[in-house]
Amino acid sequence: MIQYVRMHKRIVFLFAICSIFLLVLVVRLGIVQLRDGPFLKGIADDYHFRGVPVAPKRGNIEDCNGNVLAMSVSTQTVYAIPAEVKKSGRGDEIADKLAKILGENKEDILKRITKRSSLEYVKKKIPAENAAEIKQANLPGIGVVEDSSRYYPNQTLAAHILGFVGIDSQGLEGIEFSRNKELTGIAGSILTEYEANGIEMPNALQQYVDPIQGNTVKLTIDKNIQAFAQRELDQLMSGQGQNMEGKVPKSASILVMEPSTGRMLAIASAPTFDPNNYKDADQSTRRNAAIQNGYEPGSTFKIITLAAALEEKVISKEERFYDSGSYTVLGKNIHCWKSGGHGSQTFTEVAENSCNPGFIEMGQRLGTGKFYQYLTAFGFGEKTGIEMSGEATGILRNKKKATALDLATMSIGQTNNVTPIQLLTAVSAVANGGVLMKPQLVQEIINPQGEVVVPFAKQEVRRVISKDTAKLEREILESVVTNGTGRRAFLPGYRVAGKTGTAQKVANGSYVQGEYIASFISFAPADNPRLAILAVVDGVSFYGGTVAAPIVQSVMLDSLKYLGVKPDMGAPLTPKPLYGVEFPIIKKAAEVPSVLGQPLADAQEALKKAGFQVMTEGSGNTVIDQIPHAEASVEQGSSILLYLGTEAGKQTLGSWWREIDEDVEAIESIGPRIPLNENENK
Repeated sequence: MIQYVRMHKRIVFLFAICSIFLLVLVVRLGIVQLRDGPFLKGIADDYHFRGVPVAPKRGNIEDCNGNVLAMSVSTQTVYAIPAEVKKSGRGDEIADKLAKILGENKEDILKRITKRSSLEYVKKKIPAENAAEIKQANLPGIGVVEDSSRYYPNQTLAAHILGFVGIDSQGLEGIEFSRNKELTGIAGSILTEYEANGIEMPNALQQYVDPIQGNTVKLTIDKNIQAFAQRELDQLMSGQGQNMEGKVPKSASILVMEPSTGRMLAIASAPTFDPNNYKDADQSTRRNAAIQNGYEPGSTFKIITLAAALEEKVISKEERFYDSGSYTVLGKNIHCWKSGGHGSQTFTEVAENSCNPGFIEMGQRLGTGKFYQYLTAFGFGEKTGIEMSGEATGILRNKKKATALDLATMSIGQTNNVTPIQLLTAVSAVANGGVLMKPQLVQEIINPQGEVVVPFAKQEVRRVISKDTAKLEREILESVVTNGTGRRAFLPGYRVAGKTGTAQKVANGSYVQGEYIASFISFAPADNPRLAILAVVDGVSFYGGTVAAPIVQSVMLDSLKYLGVKPDMGAPLTPKPLYGVEFPIIKKAAEVPSVLGQPLADAQEALKKAGFQVMTEGSGNTVIDQIPHAEASVEQGSSILLYLGTEAGKQTLGSWWREIDEDVEAIESIGPRIPLNENENK
């Protein structure tokens, strides 16, 4: 009996052990099947299915009005499955045929298509006719998949802003680089079932995974204002700019900002390049002078000195200052541009005359500590944060080593090094009631469904001066244009504020004689600024008011009328006469005819007959776009920019061709540039 009981216990124990083991197996099987099943199936599919990536179309880059600045067009890429090529035993024959079709070296192709890998790209972005020929040849292990290529329909327009992409459609510079993640999209694939040896299975299953197109990046840039700026730079770099006498500067920039929001409406730099063919361009042309170049600003910087002096109340606009012709600091005489000086004048007249001794007096009254406080408050010595790679920080004199003489030279725009974007941002704070705004290039990001996923939000950096100080300085800077050295930027019927600047170039620690960086900065309307514009011309032997002011005047007039800003009935129609020279007669406006689709010779003849100058951009003999567009009313004698291409190129764009907003019809001309020859401060 005892033996039976023992045997029974052993049987029960073994049964329990087996039951527990089976229970564990059932639980494990359930986990594998129910919880881990999809995951394990995915791993199995990865072994069985191999995919040929299908590149997504890169998102468009548009201007603030939806005009396409960068787009992707369909192309084809040829690929090879090396295992299939080897199995066919026709590797040499396949390489020979591909080499003839693609115009490539046979040996290089043979190495590629027989390489020990699951997938090899033979050549990317091939012409459609080559792709069709390869498909027709039906070569084993060789396939063609859809791809896309980047296209910039306006050639050089906004090239430094847009940047360009590489062979794999990755952004390399500009917005293409900084917004590469949003623009790229998600790749799809063509999945085919393969055996373990890499050979496609008979009657293999295939799956197609759609690629997801990238988002559209809409910029704050306005295509038409950008074109106005580049038109002036094109004339300048061809030696046809006003007062240039056929001489070509080393580089030049024009920047346009909306002071109240920090939106950049234009950033144009010259020399420039065509991003469609960026590899053919000299690398120096890809440098964005407006963002990456530093320079001594000269008298345009006096706006900052004046703002600090007014805010700290160390001067008043009607207080009188006597200019004897020089100012002595630590035994060094700093001369006024006018021999013998200006004599007794108010500080408003000091600004109008751009009087060096008067501004040095402002700096000395402020003192080094306060002066540096405003330098940093206005953002000098640090990046503005604009969305462009390679932005320079500028260079400020070390505060601890700064002497009274350094303070004197800094007060008139020497010693310190700034970038054009820094100066425009700082001066826009004066135009914006004393609030410094972060300059921005991206207005919004839109997904493929048309939904705004990243809206625009203006970013206030800090308040640098009070509203009252900003209002007072705007009035003083307006008088600089109406009564002072900024007359060449005067626009009849508009209240324009501005300041000239001419700085000697520094090389190897010393100034270069006879070579200047000429600049002019302006905003309008002065009482409620819509636009702030800075032009910087590097490497000329002329003053800022002679070279840069007419450029700003032209861009400002065209832009204000394009934006629909009406003339102010209370604004002066002529500036104060200078040396007996009166304001010239106003030219008439004329309507721009449409020359789209016409041969270049016919277009030139039609525009010249209508009283316009002609500038061209691109290659080809057919006009595929024009700025300003048809029916716009502009000043007689203005330049019309024609974009050239081929009829086939025009058809490629298809629905991307758009007309400018109806607002352009409001463009009217009410005044020319002013050919005066007054002296101005260096």
